[in-house]
Amino acid sequence: MLTLGDLCAEPDFSLRVVDGSPPAADRVVDAVRVLPGTSWDRDPLGNVGDELVVIRPFGDGPADRQWGKDAAERLVRELARQRATALVVAVGRHGAAAVPAAIRVSAGRRNVPLLTTTKTLQEWSDLAPRLREYRRRHAEWQAEQLAALLNRLPDRLADADVTVMQRVADWLAAALEAEVLVSDPQRGVLAASPETAPGTFAPLLVGRSVEPYGALSPNTRFVPLAGGGSGTVLAVAASRPFDDAGTDLTRHAAKVLGLIDQAGRRHHQVGYAERELRLSAFQLLMIGEEAAAQRVMAPLAPGLLDMESIRVYVIDCAEEDREITARLGERAVADHALLVRCPAFNHLIVVDPARDGDPGKSYEPGNPYDPSGPYDPSDTAEALRRIVASLPSHRMGGSRTHELGEVADAYEEARTALAVAGQLPDRVALAEERMHLVDVLPPKTARRWAGTLLHPLLTLPMSRRDQLLRTLDLGLELRHKAAGRLLGIHRNTVTHRINTCFDLLGLDRDRVLNQVVVSAALKIVIAHGHDDLSTDPAADFVAMVSVSEVRAWAESFLRPLTDDPRDLPRTLRAWLENDTHVESTATALDISPVTVRAHLRTAAPLIQRELTLDLDADSLPDTDEHVLSGVRPLAFALHATTGRPLLPGRPVHG
Repeated sequence: MLTLGDLCAEPDFSLRVVDGSPPAADRVVDAVRVLPGTSWDRDPLGNVGDELVVIRPFGDGPADRQWGKDAAERLVRELARQRATALVVAVGRHGAAAVPAAIRVSAGRRNVPLLTTTKTLQEWSDLAPRLREYRRRHAEWQAEQLAALLNRLPDRLADADVTVMQRVADWLAAALEAEVLVSDPQRGVLAASPETAPGTFAPLLVGRSVEPYGALSPNTRFVPLAGGGSGTVLAVAASRPFDDAGTDLTRHAAKVLGLIDQAGRRHHQVGYAERELRLSAFQLLMIGEEAAAQRVMAPLAPGLLDMESIRVYVIDCAEEDREITARLGERAVADHALLVRCPAFNHLIVVDPARDGDPGKSYEPGNPYDPSGPYDPSDTAEALRRIVASLPSHRMGGSRTHELGEVADAYEEARTALAVAGQLPDRVALAEERMHLVDVLPPKTARRWAGTLLHPLLTLPMSRRDQLLRTLDLGLELRHKAAGRLLGIHRNTVTHRINTCFDLLGLDRDRVLNQVVVSAALKIVIAHGHDDLSTDPAADFVAMVSVSEVRAWAESFLRPLTDDPRDLPRTLRAWLENDTHVESTATALDISPVTVRAHLRTAAPLIQRELTLDLDADSLPDTDEHVLSGVRPLAFALHATTGRPLLPGRPVHG
């Protein structure tokens, strides 16, 4: 419908609101009534509701002024009673001074909008029939704008997102020649058009309590979006006062934006719930509860965890926003692998079903990694490699193939590989297929020794035993806070369980080498099980680490250190014998702490292990939170080749 604001915007009518007149831009104009001469004093007006009444001013003589005062009062009173749109006075020039005071006073007292026009009454008589054309054009414009709004919406509301919200904001800004902002107190700016809109509205939104269709001026509207309680507001600052058309379009936009916002919040809530379920499934896998994890994942991805073997990949997102990488990863793996957001680090973790590939498959151009490197046939691995290649700050580590019940070990391997990944051209490192310590130990002797060392734990009731063993295994690999988040328990619970384990074993948990042998025994039991108790565990330990296979493994592990002239193995032995304290190590070797740290930094990439997390700190890490994924193989390799450091083969107190 046509409003007074629309007519004021049309140059043909030459209309201007008199200063001090009440706002009336949104008043509807159905017709124009031209009253020639002074007929408006003598003739009945008839029905003038929603009409624009145009008159010319009366003369300036004393008799005219007295007559005009009475006539103006009668006319304005009737216009106010019938709710006419406005009174227009045809004058030679715009301005309040051109309108007789009697008319201004009467219109102001009766709250009738008053305007001036420089068009003559005859010109208005000629324009009046064209009003229908203006109304038709205006109706077509509104229809075109609503069609444009619909064209900016997706076919399904479920597909709506912030990009759709931005398209609606752009449409409204163009339609009303306005600045548009969609914002939320908690989520900030959701859409803005043009880009300068947030700056325009910032002073107006601070501390403002928004009411429906509230306005600070005739040109400004604040409209809460549909779906009460969300706190999301549509703010519009138009270049001219709002009329009914502008108000309608704003109302339509607010409804559409509200639906988009609700759909987005529902989608976010559903997505958050799904992410939490996936994380729960991963945490169950970390403690060896495969059946429970399969039940959790069944509604989301039936059959995803119905597998015998897996690989684990860990993507380190550095200081970047993990959600961007997560969305890329979710599209890449779809429902073919389990992707979770690590609760401990800014990492993404992917548990991928292991697949048998064609070892003869050739390298395909376009793959962002070196074809001469280790080939992994998993489609998931290739997709993740491409993502990492596209993000320069990222790196990825991958595990070897493990059974489903060994996700914790696979995760440890993948995370350890991260230490190497940052030094490679494609920033991707897969756990080497070379033999690990557990693989080369004589099985029978290793099972007997490990079973004897862990006997106090292995004889506990099954539920209590499994809980303690899984917590101990991960708690010795990671700092307790990180381990707790990965297991879904508090860090204090992790510390308490580890203390309980060492108390039962009769070992001082503050000794790093005690932690090393307990961790090794756990790996043996998890991989190979355990046998009857040993009559002499110390002798079994010596026999276990003295076989030629262990010696060969140890020499291979330490070989990269031999090319450095600084005798790195000597520093590493002393560091382990001094419970990984840098200051004590420096004193024992009569060198500076700076030199010790330099040796550790050099050695870590050579043996492809992370030796410490806090080399540059003024204070050392807590001694009860050593990271053993790098220390354990190092300690056994040094012991097997040089006899130092001495490793406790049976419980030692104090």
